[in-house]
Amino acid sequence: MIVGGVLVFLGLAFLVEWVWDKRKVLPPVEYGVVLVIVAAIIARGFLPGVVLGLVLAVVLFAVNYGRIELVREVAFGETYHSNVDRPSAERAVLRTRGDLVQILRVNGFVFFGSANGLLERIRKRVEAAPLRFLVIDLRRVTGVDSSGVVAFVKVMHLAEANGFELVFTGASDQVRKQLGQGGVVESEGIVRFEPDLDRGLQRCEEGLLEGATAEPLVVVDGSSDGLAGMPPGLRTYLERRELPEGTLLIRQDEQPDDVFVLESGRLSVETVTPEGTRMRLRTLRPGVVVGEMAMYTGVPRSADVVAEAPSVVLRLSRESIERVEAADPALAAALHRWLATTLSERLGESLRAFDALFD
Repeated sequence: MIVGGVLVFLGLAFLVEWVWDKRKVLPPVEYGVVLVIVAAIIARGFLPGVVLGLVLAVVLFAVNYGRIELVREVAFGETYHSNVDRPSAERAVLRTRGDLVQILRVNGFVFFGSANGLLERIRKRVEAAPLRFLVIDLRRVTGVDSSGVVAFVKVMHLAEANGFELVFTGASDQVRKQLGQGGVVESEGIVRFEPDLDRGLQRCEEGLLEGATAEPLVVVDGSSDGLAGMPPGLRTYLERRELPEGTLLIRQDEQPDDVFVLESGRLSVETVTPEGTRMRLRTLRPGVVVGEMAMYTGVPRSADVVAEAPSVVLRLSRESIERVEAADPALAAALHRWLATTLSERLGESLRAFDALFD
């Protein structure tokens, strides 16, 4: 008994000395918690003081974790968009309607300390301006407690009442199961789950473009010589190809000798990872140029290009470009300006995306 009392006394003396040494280092709240624990040990004994310390530590952790910014708001449009490469007319439509999409990227564990803040942020956004799509990226979410599920149910009701679509992306099987148990399930026009942010943004873009008059084909001088800004007069230099679904148009690592413009259909830019997995990099829509970067730099093709659907492409070979340069220098200059503009736009989009990722 005496030995136990001596040990408790020595422990208290050590704790008091440690608190005194750290009084200028510890934050005021943590310093106060330590003093409360010391007082509880003196008044009630060592074990009750330890239990009180554990309870206060859990509460302090919850409060501090709830203050961490676990939700990041990113802008849809120039920086965050899908990997669907669209013609300039469609990109212009999306720029004008970009404020109808809100993207929230959530991190960590969603619990009562962070769920209410997320819900209030969404409510304020809904009240501030019309919304067509709310994208909530859950790829970095490790779990959701009951209060977090309730918050997402309330967001689902907000979507139904205000006429916008709630798009969850990147949710793990565990998180999706937790949401489903609370009633957050797919519902046509209200809730949608997509495997990743890329597919979710593609869904938003397709919804925004519904009913928009964004024709990729541009009529010049009564004929369809121009396509997606292509200079008129190139028709005689173009070779038209029809591609059945699944046709390999460009093979990775082959030498570049031509440029293609997609007239109709859909192309997929794909690569194979070192593990052997085939990965989609981009999807190309009508009016988009493909292959210009490799041809200008002279390096081998960096990816495969495959027809996702029956497609028609217009091929402009290196020999055809040389003939244009010899026969019509003005047309050749316009051609190179068009290709250079296309290339610079893609590089600009890539740089903005990298800046956003490292922000």
